[in-house]
Amino acid sequence: MAQIWEYIKIALMNIKTNKGRSVLTMLGIIIGIASVIMIISIGDGMRGSINEELDSMAGGLIAIYTNSDAEGNDVVFTEEEFDLIEEKVEHVKGVTPQYGMWATAIGRKGEFEALLYGGATALQYAVGSEPIVKGRYFSRTEYDGSSMVCVLNENSARMLFGTTDVVGMSLEVYLWGVTQELTIVGIRQDTKAGLISAMNGGGYLQVEMPLSAMSDGFGLWVEDFTQIYVIAESSEYSAQVAADTITLLENKFNVRGENKILMESFADYQAQYDSILGIITIFISFVAGISLLVGGIGVMNIMLVSVTERTREIGIRKSLGARTRSILLQFLAEASIITLIGGLIGIAIGGLGAVALCSSFGFAAKVKASTVLFATIFSSVVGIFFGIYPARKAAKLSPIEALRHE
Repeated sequence: MAQIWEYIKIALMNIKTNKGRSVLTMLGIIIGIASVIMIISIGDGMRGSINEELDSMAGGLIAIYTNSDAEGNDVVFTEEEFDLIEEKVEHVKGVTPQYGMWATAIGRKGEFEALLYGGATALQYAVGSEPIVKGRYFSRTEYDGSSMVCVLNENSARMLFGTTDVVGMSLEVYLWGVTQELTIVGIRQDTKAGLISAMNGGGYLQVEMPLSAMSDGFGLWVEDFTQIYVIAESSEYSAQVAADTITLLENKFNVRGENKILMESFADYQAQYDSILGIITIFISFVAGISLLVGGIGVMNIMLVSVTERTREIGIRKSLGARTRSILLQFLAEASIITLIGGLIGIAIGGLGAVALCSSFGFAAKVKASTVLFATIFSSVVGIFFGIYPARKAAKLSPIEALRHE
């Protein structure tokens, strides 16, 4: 152990003696490690941010629908199935159909084109993840009683009334030649896309109401559904909820194995996006890693120069009894220390750079301990690998030829 520490001290002394050359040698390693750390950390941070955004939007959303291509498929869903799923399937937040229709909304500020959404109380999770910031969502009692109530988003309230303090106020909706007055019971927070659209003077109104009221008020008369939405508590339970729901419904309609009831889970699309982002991150990291190879070649070249410069020193040491193994370890230690120091500096620069860049784009970088450990080990391995040839060349020098070297 004492001998190894002696090699390290000699290596540090030689690096200190040739500061400029050592820094230039480290530069390739620093750039390579910093690039890899930054790309992986930014990629992981972006993946995490996108997954959180997608999860908050519709992470637990599952579409259950009847297969129109299945021969003799007479399966349809009713409110009986809604209640059955909510009662029997674990980790279900709610079940709802969803109907969207274009209508005209009339308020104090005039008439506007509006997208009218109808569904059960779980519609609040199917339409969007934005919270109710004023008032409340329509209740099961209001749904069962076909109450003429609605929920607007903030931008819709401002467009119709010039303010968001509209809970308890009324608006008129014109659809299919029928006009109905709806009482506003809640205001939903705007989406980011909606805010941008509103700032640009565009956008349309969004009105959410009980489907029962839409049916009774506008003559829609929908009681059977070929597609419904099941909302899991989170994307973590999506696969389980989807499988349990399909099993429950197939048993209910006695169509097991007939492929008459299908499903699509938003979590599956989310996993695909995550996989694509992961592949892109790995590919770019691989490209950045090429600079590590260049840096390693730079280490080898400088170490070869160092061997040439210190040929007489090697000859003197070998003539005084230094073994080939000692010379080999001395030069390997120097190459490893150069790359390790360069790697540590690169890790610091890469980590700080990733944090700074990600914060400027509004999401957090993920500098993982595993990434830092990998970079540290990799930089040391590069030093050892590219230091082997110069070290072996130094170790194999003949003492007589080394002493005669000018």
